Amino acid sequence: MSISSTRGASEDVVKALDPEVTGPDLLRLAVHREPTVRAAVATRGDCPVGALISLGHDHSIEVLEALIGNPKTPSSVIRNLADHRNPQISGSAVQRLRNSFR
Repeated sequence: MSISSTRGASEDVVKALDPEVTGPDLLRLAVHREPTVRAAVATRGDCPVGALISLGHDHSIEVLEALIGNPKTPSSVIRNLADHRNPQISGSAVQRLRNSFR
């Protein structure tokens, strides 16, 4: 069973990265149960702002790192992540904020 769900998740990662997948389909992938799929959505430059804001509350470090790396993630999300309890996430968010003022 885990093999098929992993296979399904990897197929959904491919969908999440497909530039042809947009709008409601992308939003559905943004709430996928697998963090790898949500992280793939979080990397998209055309990800809807609402999804980026929602993903900012994700519990997965992988998703949060993808958000920090996405230049389209709103600064309000990055500022919130700068206060994250995980030092890796907060440090990356602070660095992104510093770089944005250069």
